[in-house]
Amino acid sequence: MTKTPYETLCLKMKEATLLGQAQGILAWDNYCYMPEKGIDQRSQQLALLSKLIHQWSTDPVVGQLLKDSSQMADITPIQQRNLALWQKEYDRETKIPTNLVQKVTEQSAKTEHLWRTAREKNDFKLVQPDLEKLFELRKEYGAKLDESKSPYNNLLDMYEPNMTEAMVSEYFSVLKEGSIRVMKKCLSAADIPDPAIIRLKTPIPQQEQISKLLMDLLGLTPDKSRLDKVAHPFTIGAYDDVRITTHYLEGDPIGCMYSVIHEGGHALYELNLPDEHRYTAIGRSVGLGVHESQSRFAENIIGRNPEFLGYLLPKIQEIAPVFKDISLSNFVKAVNGVQATKVRIYADEVTYSLHVIMRFEIEKMLFNDQCTIAELPQVWNNKIEEFFGLKVDSDAEGVMQDTHWYGGMFGYFPDYALGNVYDGSFYNQMKKDVPEWESQLKVGNTKEILTWLDTKVQKMGSLYYPADLVEHVTGEKPNAKYFIDYLDEKYQKIFNY
Repeated sequence: MTKTPYETLCLKMKEATLLGQAQGILAWDNYCYMPEKGIDQRSQQLALLSKLIHQWSTDPVVGQLLKDSSQMADITPIQQRNLALWQKEYDRETKIPTNLVQKVTEQSAKTEHLWRTAREKNDFKLVQPDLEKLFELRKEYGAKLDESKSPYNNLLDMYEPNMTEAMVSEYFSVLKEGSIRVMKKCLSAADIPDPAIIRLKTPIPQQEQISKLLMDLLGLTPDKSRLDKVAHPFTIGAYDDVRITTHYLEGDPIGCMYSVIHEGGHALYELNLPDEHRYTAIGRSVGLGVHESQSRFAENIIGRNPEFLGYLLPKIQEIAPVFKDISLSNFVKAVNGVQATKVRIYADEVTYSLHVIMRFEIEKMLFNDQCTIAELPQVWNNKIEEFFGLKVDSDAEGVMQDTHWYGGMFGYFPDYALGNVYDGSFYNQMKKDVPEWESQLKVGNTKEILTWLDTKVQKMGSLYYPADLVEHVTGEKPNAKYFIDYLDEKYQKIFNY
């Protein structure tokens, strides 16, 4: 039987998706298991796959299939949505020369690999020349996407569809002011335990047992997911094969615990994407901000909830006896402790957005030619002092603490805090839809909350753009005020400020 243009297009896009998934697994292996000497060979493999995916996705045949499909009679709303998303990608990618795609991918792999060495040696100048090349390539890439928009707006749109610098600035204005206010209240509160009480030396095998407990609570089963260790945790995969990672430090078992819950939230999103739309545009996550909302919802709204911690602490004490003398009250306060910190991944729930907003401000400076790559360390250090009143002692804990820029991911950072903005709206609605949510967490029952996230958010895939998805779920546009309200409600109870 002859296939329709739409059916032929779906098959071609499925093949491009499968190539992308293969590329993701190679990237995962690069971080987890690849021998040190394999980087040049791996960078060529990744570059070749990027080239093939780009050629596959920008084939003139795809353009013709898109045109023919849009002219079909009786086209359904679902087909229209897939076509609109694919058309947007096609229009975008056909503007990028294949050789530029290959250059960006190759330079990203080399710069990110060099960043690891530079960070270990605390020597920014070691990676600076490669970062300068990579930044210029990404700037060129962004400029070619849409000449009517700025390169930075185009890069933002790649990670968070329909997002603009102006929208981010509006959200972040509310988020910055509110986060600073709550931070100051928490820092001045009485009866704050020393955070060191939960930084207890815990053998790695015990941390692995705690990690398995957390994966079980999230419903992450070994038939579709796995956990490995890396320097910087991340998640890769979709549908029936999702890989999450964490880092184990003997003196920071709680850090490992929350990286597992955080990455587990990402994994749930990918595992719960709508199966009926598998390999289509709708069958993908809609944006990295929404993705981050799912990971931070799991990590903070569920994982750091005092009622949930009341259930979790005895389990932890059973696995790791070093925690046996910690009271629940002190455990809750320490896990939810608020303090100014120089390192984003160790930032608490209140101050985390400020780290992201700081990076957003620096990215704007770079793209508006208000600073250079060479000036990044000093600009970074100045911002840390402005936001947190702290002095940066080394570039390793400063401008080199994150991998993102060294992997070419300019325009990515805002998504981390956009996740908080969306979470505020989701949380405000979830409380109404699942009124017994805290009493359920008290007995370790996460099922109804996770099902709410699955059906309301994750199963939607890319049916709606991020801001429209929030409005579909809540009846309102995203509003950063709801996240600040959540912080106030929670931390007033914990610290009685």
